[in-house]
Amino acid sequence: MSNVTGYWADGVTLREQIIDNEDGTGTRTVYDSGGNVTSTEQLSGLPIPVAPEPTAEERLATLLAALTDAQSLEEIRDAAAAAGGGN
Repeated sequence: MSNVTGYWADGVTLREQIIDNEDGTGTRTVYDSGGNVTSTEQLSGLPIPVAPEPTAEERLATLLAALTDAQSLEEIRDAAAAAGGGN
């Protein structure tokens, strides 16, 4: 069984976890910045190629776009975390 994880900017809270059962199936679980499960998806046709990490320029563009739309401090914090703030 293999496990692929991604973390929020705090380096502790899971953002996404993919469990590959090594039989072509698996489970993807997505978490919000508070560590709460937001979605779970059963996968088939594994292994799934891991997408490359976004470049610094892509993270900055994502952050700027999200900050432009942010209307609360929580939205600003979430935007920074989603853009890989500090990583």
